[in-house]
Amino acid sequence: MAPVEFTVTGGEGSPLDFAAAFVPGKSLVVLTDPGGWALVSKGLVPGHAASTTVATRVRALKFAVLDLRHFSSASQLPPITDVPGDVVALHDTRAWDTTSLVQALRGLGRPVLLFTAVHTWVSGVDSASVLMGWSAPHVVLAVPAGSGEGRVEDVVWQFRELERRRLVRYTALPEPVVVEDRAVTVVVALPGATEGIAGTLRPGAEYEVWVHVGAHAAALPGDLELRAVLGMSGREVQAESFVLPAEGSSPWVSFPVTTPYASVPWAGELVIYRGAVPVHVQHVVLPVGAGESQSRLRFRLSRTFADLAPLSSRVASVLVLGERALVATGGVPSWISLDGAGALPPVSGLDPWYGKDFPSYCADLAAAAVRGAALHGMLFPDGAVVRRGGVITVVGQTKVSWAGVYDLPFADGPYRVCASMARFGPFGAGGPVPSRCPDPDHSGNVLCPFGFWGLSSVLEHPPGPLAWRVAPGARPVEVALSVDPALDRTLTQRHVAELMSFLPPESISSAYVSPSGLARALEDERADVVHLVYDEGVLEAVDIDAWPHRPLVVTTSPSADLVDAFVNQAGAAGVICPEVPVDQGMAGWVSGMLLARLAEGMPAGEALRRARWEMLGRGNVLGLAYTLHAGADLRLR
Repeated sequence: MAPVEFTVTGGEGSPLDFAAAFVPGKSLVVLTDPGGWALVSKGLVPGHAASTTVATRVRALKFAVLDLRHFSSASQLPPITDVPGDVVALHDTRAWDTTSLVQALRGLGRPVLLFTAVHTWVSGVDSASVLMGWSAPHVVLAVPAGSGEGRVEDVVWQFRELERRRLVRYTALPEPVVVEDRAVTVVVALPGATEGIAGTLRPGAEYEVWVHVGAHAAALPGDLELRAVLGMSGREVQAESFVLPAEGSSPWVSFPVTTPYASVPWAGELVIYRGAVPVHVQHVVLPVGAGESQSRLRFRLSRTFADLAPLSSRVASVLVLGERALVATGGVPSWISLDGAGALPPVSGLDPWYGKDFPSYCADLAAAAVRGAALHGMLFPDGAVVRRGGVITVVGQTKVSWAGVYDLPFADGPYRVCASMARFGPFGAGGPVPSRCPDPDHSGNVLCPFGFWGLSSVLEHPPGPLAWRVAPGARPVEVALSVDPALDRTLTQRHVAELMSFLPPESISSAYVSPSGLARALEDERADVVHLVYDEGVLEAVDIDAWPHRPLVVTTSPSADLVDAFVNQAGAAGVICPEVPVDQGMAGWVSGMLLARLAEGMPAGEALRRARWEMLGRGNVLGLAYTLHAGADLRLR
């Protein structure tokens, strides 16, 4: 087979970035990229095929991976056609000719990335192929002008010769696809009218507020049952159910309103609920007497509404807007005041194993129950109780410790200890934690761990659009540890030792990074979990345009003020952090428990709930001070 001629250009990025851009338009990509192969094949068992996903600057690319060097002939290959992937990644071998295998996969409509040595001749390249190499700092891209054979070494030489003659042309990566938001429109109309009106509204007059969820290019899996809730200042909350069809827009939902008698801007909140969860919140201002209509997005859990179906299982939600909140349990939501609600009582005096004896443990939990019962009374003045064992959603910036909400009557003073306090507390019998307290008697002023939301239910506090998985695939979980060099080295070593007692050491990479250099270090980070070990008040909001993947960020110090930058700007899947300062060694213990469960495939919400119970087993109640700023169903794999 004769060598072919190429059209050679250069590009900025990585070979895998350009592979994601070329596939599926090109059915064969031949490349010399040891770093790319290491990324694609990480965790691959020799002699087996596997599926993995790698985040690139263009899109996440799913690979079916097989290393041909572990087989002496094509007849020994395991099945590869059934392994899922956008593209089949193969490492070439010198032992036998792989041309027929590559052509067979291409004939089945499976694009192939063939990793090979720079000097290896590859047969069967054609105009639907591309060869890629590296000439620092550029990726070399070569498209054959016909059919034949070629090698990466030749196209790199040709690129350098064009560089020397200043005749190189460059190929730009395509811009990532921008997902447009599904529009939610608010219109004011006269009663019985068929079209909206513009301009100011008359004081003390009757109108209708229409709400409409628009169409979107992303079709829904099926019809979606939603509920529109309108809460205008000084008026009762109104709710109307509607169905968003799988394709197209929703019907208009109408709310009758009577404007205030004063000529003032009239403000309120429009909330779209999926079950008990607020998935879209808009601040609405209607011009009464003067001004103009305004509508501002406050919050959203989805940009397309296409991934909201699982939220129907949530049992309750709290939408925090400043010093008040909208509480929903399935009926019409109600406003409550959060004035006076706060964090957990301070906890001190932990022993070297981060625990306490039984009397001290009871005292800490009783102090938390006093505040938690008062908060529950604010949320549910009628004494209602949320069904235990479900998922409770909290939305909005808040300093309230929601895991500490206590749903049993409890007052400061003498109290009775539930049998579960001893069973699941320090030196107790322990065992699997049931979904409900096994002690049936909770009369009087009783202290029971199952009374706390953070122990009886799963709590989620998503700050933005939900992520359901950090990275699909079967490769091992990677944890990147960044440590402040100003911290005590002995405590740092203890933290790392606690962390490595739960996770394989090879899955953890670590580096000392000053707070000022953290943003630069994180910009190129591609690990599944970014673990930040820094003191309280040291970290500032990171300035990262957008990660190509969505890692989970775990911090050892209070970081609620950084969540928005991590999730809604940098693109993290979520953040787990304490609400109060914690001991650095204890932070390593807690992080290890969490990450071990997440690495096993457990959802983040349940992983944090079980970690709280494990901490309680040592008499440590600070698990109630940890918050999951993500969806409860988030998984690493």
